[in-house]
Amino acid sequence: MQKIPFGTKFDSPGTGHTYQVAGLLGEGGFGCAYKVQQLDAKKQPIDEFCLKVTHDPESWHREAYFGELLKKCRRAIRMHESFPLFPRKKGQDVSYCLIFELAQYGTILDYLGWTGRPWSPKRAKEEIVALLTLLDQLHGSGALHRDITPLNVFVCHNRRLKLGDFGIARHVLEGDQATASVFNPWFVSAKMANGAQRYWLASDDVFQMGQLLAMLLRGDPHNVIEEEHVEQLDCDLELKGIIAKAIGPRKSRYENASDMLRALTGDHGSSGPRIESLAGKTVVFTGPLGLRRFDAEVLVRQAGGSVAEDVSTRTHVLVQGGRSPNYGHGHKGEKLCKAEKLIREGHLIAILNETEFLKLLDL
Repeated sequence: MQKIPFGTKFDSPGTGHTYQVAGLLGEGGFGCAYKVQQLDAKKQPIDEFCLKVTHDPESWHREAYFGELLKKCRRAIRMHESFPLFPRKKGQDVSYCLIFELAQYGTILDYLGWTGRPWSPKRAKEEIVALLTLLDQLHGSGALHRDITPLNVFVCHNRRLKLGDFGIARHVLEGDQATASVFNPWFVSAKMANGAQRYWLASDDVFQMGQLLAMLLRGDPHNVIEEEHVEQLDCDLELKGIIAKAIGPRKSRYENASDMLRALTGDHGSSGPRIESLAGKTVVFTGPLGLRRFDAEVLVRQAGGSVAEDVSTRTHVLVQGGRSPNYGHGHKGEKLCKAEKLIREGHLIAILNETEFLKLLDL
């Protein structure tokens, strides 16, 4: 697409803010990114932002949607506004614009290229955990990012990493799959790159997060790591094992961001408050159990608890059985998503697997 000249001024039709182009930041398959200055009434610079311009309405709509959805997420690049600019001359294309916060240190590709230094395992792990927390929210809502590359992870104030560029992200309905039609071929598995895998799963986002973690530990922003070379990383055996699992074959990978997040934080068992008894507790079941659901409900009532059909603020315990066939490919069930949302809001809900549930009943 044609570049916008330095010094060009334009007004947002939505907010009326005036912006002036201060330089080109980069360009990709769907458009260009510019550093812009917001001007005051006297045409003096008062703030700096990143302007993304594309002529592709589909990617613009998608990124604007996720920008609004993630405005309150601290580890997502914040979108300030989005608008179209219609051409003044016939025959020119509409310019679809997005105004984002400006990453102080650019992309992680830029940053590692400048510093040339590996990150400590502690720091790398903390930043990946923060990004996985955001990705977990996306996966929990049925969304896939599909483009977590060093070009789309940004280094912001205090050198904190933030995830951006949701131009090819998409929500997937239950039972549906996202096609692997658009991706950066150098940052995906070999099977994905050669077309052997036709659909993008949550575990493919996990693969990219594992590669990003290894990249931080190596200080190398240009090359992906093979599973057999993970042993050479300068970190403990546990972290090496997590990376190897994340970038390994699909069948043995973490299924989604939540699984990798739990591995990194050491949360392998039940979550939520400690439960000593089901007396007076409201219990919700999700997923298939080893015993009949009717028998499980009877056991709860015999223990002095009650059973509800759906998760609410009155829920104390969610018993998670096996994965329902309705929620394959890394997607979480509706009840689990509701429980995790309420937990993030401060409600005390314990999530137990079937073994922990039966142990609680001395069975």
